[in-house]
Amino acid sequence: MAAARALAGAERVIIVTGFNVPPGLPETDGPPGAAVLGRALRLLGARVSYVTDRSPADPLAATLQALDEPAEVDVYPDLPGAARLLLERENPTHLISIERPGRCRSGDYLSARGESVAKWNLPLDDLFLVAHAQRKKAKRAAPVTIAIGDGGNEIGMGSARAQLARSGPLMARIASVVPVDHLVVAGTSNWGAYGVVAALERLHERLLLHTGAIEHQLIARCVAAGAVDGLTRRSESTVDGLGAEIHAGIVELLHAAARRPG
Repeated sequence: MAAARALAGAERVIIVTGFNVPPGLPETDGPPGAAVLGRALRLLGARVSYVTDRSPADPLAATLQALDEPAEVDVYPDLPGAARLLLERENPTHLISIERPGRCRSGDYLSARGESVAKWNLPLDDLFLVAHAQRKKAKRAAPVTIAIGDGGNEIGMGSARAQLARSGPLMARIASVVPVDHLVVAGTSNWGAYGVVAALERLHERLLLHTGAIEHQLIARCVAAGAVDGLTRRSESTVDGLGAEIHAGIVELLHAAARRPG
């Protein structure tokens, strides 16, 4: 709800997503959540743009198409200073990350298993670090930053790194150091994004969340476009080891929560 309130009056939004696991395969977690949240923000009047790597671009475009949304996805350039140039060009009011690797204390990007995934994931977290530095120096108005993650190694988890590091040596090694203004943690990152949409639905008293039936389509389209389950690394209609019917059920539960009086 705090993240949803922070999105009040959002005018220009950049949504960053896409987590590539070895050997460079995009996960099914992330693109559906990005598409659903982006659609909700567009319906509320924001201009939304999507940024990712080359590999997750097709799954993200496929999920947008499944929602009848414009399937325009920007592939982040592998160039020095790309983050600063992109922020200057887009001048976002809000910057959102959904299931995107964030650098750990060593500067590497690690999977939940502790493997380096840096060679397959460009440093999109630079966008958040540059925005954070802009606010600190008060050189210019900086975008509100929001991040959604589930494993501790994503952008935004720097806001909870001290707590994460106490949970064991693996987490202490993989935990991201990249902070945000609002961190949302969920069982899967897609669920976190859907939760924010449900909160927006409740705040604005209008239907914004998709249905369980559409959730099945989002996951299937994602897989058909080349995405794999991030845990099993298999090309199947699952997200983090859970079948599509479970994810559809979560969507329906969120619908009920958004409609509940009080």
